[in-house]
Amino acid sequence: MGLGKTVQTIVFLYSLYKEGHSKGPYLVSAPLSTIINWEREFEMWAPDFYVVTYTGDKESRSVIRENEFSFEDNAIRTQIKFHVLLTSYELITIDQAVLGSIEWACLVVDEAHRLKNNQSKFFRVLNSYKIDYKLLLTGTPLQNNLEELFHLLNFLTPERFNNLEGFLEEFADISKEDQIKKLHDLLGPHMLRRLKADVFKNMPAKTELIVRVELSQMQKKYYKFILTRNFEALNSKGGGNQVSLLNIMMDLKKCCNHPYLFPVAAVEAPMLPNGSYDGNSLVKSSGKLMLLQKMLKKLRDGGHRVLIFSQMTKMLDLLEDFLEYEGYKYERIDGGITGGLRQEAIDRFNAPGAQQFCFLLSTRAGGLGINLATADTVIIYDSDWNPHNDIQAFSRAHRIGQNKKVMIYRFVTRASVEERITQVAKRKMMLTHLVVRPGLGSKSGSMTKQELDDILKFGTEELFKDDVEGE
Repeated sequence: MGLGKTVQTIVFLYSLYKEGHSKGPYLVSAPLSTIINWEREFEMWAPDFYVVTYTGDKESRSVIRENEFSFEDNAIRTQIKFHVLLTSYELITIDQAVLGSIEWACLVVDEAHRLKNNQSKFFRVLNSYKIDYKLLLTGTPLQNNLEELFHLLNFLTPERFNNLEGFLEEFADISKEDQIKKLHDLLGPHMLRRLKADVFKNMPAKTELIVRVELSQMQKKYYKFILTRNFEALNSKGGGNQVSLLNIMMDLKKCCNHPYLFPVAAVEAPMLPNGSYDGNSLVKSSGKLMLLQKMLKKLRDGGHRVLIFSQMTKMLDLLEDFLEYEGYKYERIDGGITGGLRQEAIDRFNAPGAQQFCFLLSTRAGGLGINLATADTVIIYDSDWNPHNDIQAFSRAHRIGQNKKVMIYRFVTRASVEERITQVAKRKMMLTHLVVRPGLGSKSGSMTKQELDDILKFGTEELFKDDVEGE
């Protein structure tokens, strides 16, 4: 991430056109939130291209089709008018009848790990389009297991990769060196993968630190309550069903972030006359916020600028209250902030002399296709289930254009569900390192019910031991 895939792709398409190899049309499908950035880059790097952005409601898209899709010659529609059509994943499926009728010279899918599931509607619909060449852009071609990688390869070259069971059987144990080499040789013709260190020799260093945080007294109370309330599910012979375990896990993750994420705690919280939380109580109720308060003061004094990522939008709400209480200027992006408003927030933060000290972002909505290299510090307030989403997040700062060392602080609540999740994430990252570049490894596999059970029970003995010692 952060090596200029967007610019390289645009220049590639532009070269195809200018050198007479292909006249298009080209279809670019990307997350809706990144479309504006694609527009800007096309305007800068391929000024002769006629680029049509195909988004909006049903009526707006009808107007675009009527005026921008083809030339009109004596009331008869002739050849395609544009060189490039920019659109979202969703409209690929919604407007399949129209877009699927066009013969595309080249397809580009940004954040192409979206195609990792061959049963998804997006995969099946896009696979039916008439396309000469396909280009998939992703910094994370493999996230959980080899099956996902196979589906990307199947989408690219179905005549070569058409036997999933045979593929998985062939690479059943990729801890063996000969299988690793065989897999690398197989992937070589289909994958161009470069590291920042290979391309940008002067890229500033990046350091990631796991910061272990203690639960506050209020958090301990709620954490114990959640475990006690779900004692039967956690201690049944089968360990409870997977859905119930995931629900318990989400509650424990909320507790590790802040107890005010539970309605009962939020209602009982001290409030100010203006309706906001009492700042001191807000901070003291969460071990993470107490740490964040100390860290931000030092970071501000040191002239740093900070990106703070959380998976939970309600946690971002609490972080907003916290930043207001501390008097820090900030911007925010989450899944509810799209299009122009999103880009305006990015532009304000990146503007020369900007006073915004922090940028609050939801991990998934704020981790794609944006450049925030004016910040040099990233705080992962709570880790994503998928470690690649966190990598996408901190790559917003550690990318071309960064001229300072980037520090990444990952908050992990000690002896809790979060610490065990971090260990599981390491296993997923090992698989990625193994497949996409040489290294030692372990077997792949998705998370089992037993693993969920282990995660939930991690640290509980120590937590309840405190009660015994206190008595």
